[in-house]
Amino acid sequence: MEQELELRELLAIIAKRWKLILACLLLSFVAGVVITLFVLEPVYQSSTTLLVGKPAEGSQVVIQDIQLNRQLVSTYEQIAKSDLVANEVIKELNLQLTPAELKKKITVSQVADTEIISVTVKDTYPGRAALIANGVASAFIAKIGTIMQVSNVSVIDPATTSMVPIAPRPLLNTAIASLLGLMAGVFLTFFLEYLDNTIKTPKDVEQILELPLLGVVPYYEGER
Repeated sequence: MEQELELRELLAIIAKRWKLILACLLLSFVAGVVITLFVLEPVYQSSTTLLVGKPAEGSQVVIQDIQLNRQLVSTYEQIAKSDLVANEVIKELNLQLTPAELKKKITVSQVADTEIISVTVKDTYPGRAALIANGVASAFIAKIGTIMQVSNVSVIDPATTSMVPIAPRPLLNTAIASLLGLMAGVFLTFFLEYLDNTIKTPKDVEQILELPLLGVVPYYEGER
């Protein structure tokens, strides 16, 4: 019974200040929309995939070659992530970036249990993302030939330009902003209620004085 009363009191507090909660919710929603559409830059992504190891001649596939190629992949990943490759891409594409800045845009990873390396680039310009991804692939293949003295890497799928941004995500951003606004509104509601020391009900008198209430004198507004 006491829990029901406490719940009713909480709901009553929320109901009393519902305009404040709604205002916080709407302000956060609008802020989320404005920031997403007008402040955050769109980010585009392009990827290319590379195969380590020459295609097998005929229909024969040597297990030892596959295992060797998979072992090479981890080494090749580090070369693809190196300043050596980054500097070559910057030079070829005439990018106004440092190697460290360029490498932040690039993700190089092995496709699980394969001889395939994936190169993914994120950039605020869709065309440049594809150019960098393909530039990394070309520079990487050239450096492998120079360093390892082999030509065993080939492009499976070159990067293409995607005009659909991967970020920001308007629905997710506005949903998170609205939720934060709702939480802020509820918190502010209870905080203001906590600061409010005025006596409103007989129960408030009992809580303040810590004494039982013997009776209540009704108030009637009479004629003068």
